Amino acid sequence: MAPAQSNLHRSAASYLQRTRRPLNCLLFVLPLLVAYEVGAIFFGHRLLANEHLRELLELFGATGRFLPPFLVVVVLFVWHVVSKQRWQADVRTLLGMALESVLWALPLVMLAEVMSRLKGAGGLLAGVGQRGPAVGVLSGIGAAVYEEFLFRLAGIALFLLLTVDAARLPRRAMLVLAVIITSVLFSLYHFIGAEGFSTFRLVLRSLAGAYLAVVYIYRGFGIAVGAHACYDAAVALWPG
Repeated sequence: MAPAQSNLHRSAASYLQRTRRPLNCLLFVLPLLVAYEVGAIFFGHRLLANEHLRELLELFGATGRFLPPFLVVVVLFVWHVVSKQRWQADVRTLLGMALESVLWALPLVMLAEVMSRLKGAGGLLAGVGQRGPAVGVLSGIGAAVYEEFLFRLAGIALFLLLTVDAARLPRRAMLVLAVIITSVLFSLYHFIGAEGFSTFRLVLRSLAGAYLAVVYIYRGFGIAVGAHACYDAAVALWPG
């Protein structure tokens, strides 16, 4: 391998590692977290995942309006400390994560558009953005952070802890099973509340959940959140 190619390969490999580091994930997700929490106060918005996470924390005696975002920050911070990785971050890595987020979101947008038109729904989940684009984007940002935290970061980790670490089951098979189970639960979770059940939305969100789980496994928490947020923003802003 030529020196230039070798350097390029090492640089690419280094970037792929850096984007998965908890510190970079925290720095990437933190602006989204702050934007949602500030916007939620301004618009009086309530996100189901945020509310349920707060209720879960209250069971352990912890109360407070900002406990859910605090928990996300603490988990990523502690994860970085425990993993003993470098306290090093750079703008280029974060910009690369932002670009990747857009690129990883594109297949989801295409999937939703194609499935929606095949169903005769008139395009990308027509009618989803009836709350207005600003609130739709805000809700999408919050959902991206908290749903990825609950179903990917916590859900997959807990499942592997019980099956692989505790029960000594094969990791590869359990990882596939974790993707399937958390994706279906992710889809079913959206029907808690006012939204009526729809087989179409169940299938679409299960596929989307599986896709985001694969992105999480191979590209890390930050990019999974970014891809989810970009997809939700596209749904909120899609014309028609």
